[in-house]
Amino acid sequence: MSFPSLILATATGDRSAGRDDVRRENEQISAELDTLGREHKKLKQIVEQLTRDYEDSKSYDPLRRYERLKGMIKRTIMHLKLNPDEPNTIQAVGVGGLVQGCKDFSHQAESARRREDKYAKLSRQELQQENVQLQGQVRELRRKCAIIRDVIDNLQKHFDASKRQPAIQRYTMLKTMVKNVIHDELI
Repeated sequence: MSFPSLILATATGDRSAGRDDVRRENEQISAELDTLGREHKKLKQIVEQLTRDYEDSKSYDPLRRYERLKGMIKRTIMHLKLNPDEPNTIQAVGVGGLVQGCKDFSHQAESARRREDKYAKLSRQELQQENVQLQGQVRELRRKCAIIRDVIDNLQKHFDASKRQPAIQRYTMLKTMVKNVIHDELI
């Protein structure tokens, strides 16, 4: 191999390696974005369920509504603690966890195939621009997930603190706590 063709082969290989690095980064960012998207969807569903439960509870008398308020808050807190996206949770074990794992794998494989088709035609620079956009989306989803988690963590703190109050005062506090979650502007 002559010296000029060696330089050309090396330069072509470097460009190809650089593009491959950018594609790998893109795949990692896309996978993280996909995972965060599922987590955000689950967190939003927790808040939506709390909203439905709260609206349904309005038709009950105060004594039964008090019990329902306590139950819906406990359930909301438990949903956050038993997030199936986190390893070593109760739901991640057994047949349910296996089925969910298979669904997640299938979804990830399909997403990877679509990305492969989409990005096969893009240049290194276009991939880098795409990565910057995806990183922005990842940051935004992390922020949104953190907000929902913080709101539910605050719900738990207030709920625990309310246990020292008499039932009549606690009933009003429970209603206010739930309203603060379901009417939070940032969720």
